[in-house]
Amino acid sequence: MEWEQMCLNGIAIFIKKRYHKVVETIDERWRIALERNESFASDNLNDIVVHMAWAQVEIFSDDIDRVQVLAAGDENSVRDLRILVEDNVLLVEQPQYGLSLNITDSRWMQVCIRIPRNWDKKLHLFTIGGLLNARGISGSRIVLDTVSGDMRTMRLAAQELSLKSISGDVHADNLTANSLTVRTVSGNITLHDASAQTYKCTTVSGEVKLKLKDSFTQMDVRSVSGDVTVLSSVGSMSVTMRSVSGRMAANGVAMADGKTAPFVRMTGVSADLNLICAKE
Repeated sequence: MEWEQMCLNGIAIFIKKRYHKVVETIDERWRIALERNESFASDNLNDIVVHMAWAQVEIFSDDIDRVQVLAAGDENSVRDLRILVEDNVLLVEQPQYGLSLNITDSRWMQVCIRIPRNWDKKLHLFTIGGLLNARGISGSRIVLDTVSGDMRTMRLAAQELSLKSISGDVHADNLTANSLTVRTVSGNITLHDASAQTYKCTTVSGEVKLKLKDSFTQMDVRSVSGDVTVLSSVGSMSVTMRSVSGRMAANGVAMADGKTAPFVRMTGVSADLNLICAKE
């Protein structure tokens, strides 16, 4: 009995030591993953390019004077993340981008990018399967591109603004641009309070809902089977609508000469097309 008790005590001590070792290992990996934090002088940058495979990405402006990149995730993913500057371009890239999405449940990572509020240069963000969030950012040219990840944006301003997705949904609030392009294949497109001079919106089967904040110069919306609804406060437009088998309606819109009024072209195959004037 004494020998058995000694064995049990030895096993208990061994298990206790192993338990503490495992806990310490997990805590150490967590600590290492959370410590990836790098910053760069914004004056030396002309562009920020982000290539993510499956990681979640968020970019927003803040009261800072440097560009900051923060990454949190499992140890391997954060360690393998490439963050470097080449030819005045800040590159943030997962090594799996464009190669493989062979990941396990133990792989996870979130990447957060903070930029100065006065940033007025280029931004290019590409993801394959990760969620893409952007808010309060501006630039000369902003391109947000996903494959299957959803896109959520708020308060974006750029001379040229492009939002692209294949199967992910695009949801945007308060956009301002000279030229605004939105394109999906099967993902839905929802824009609230958009303000641009020219619009180009294209989808195959996604549903399109556009709510415009101001007047515009030209709009081109094309869909195969996804229904389209455009809501504007502009009462007089030059409109061309064509759908092979879908229904078409222009409610509250007075038809005018294209030389003086905003020009709208809406086309579809089986898509229903709706243009609505709702004056506030």
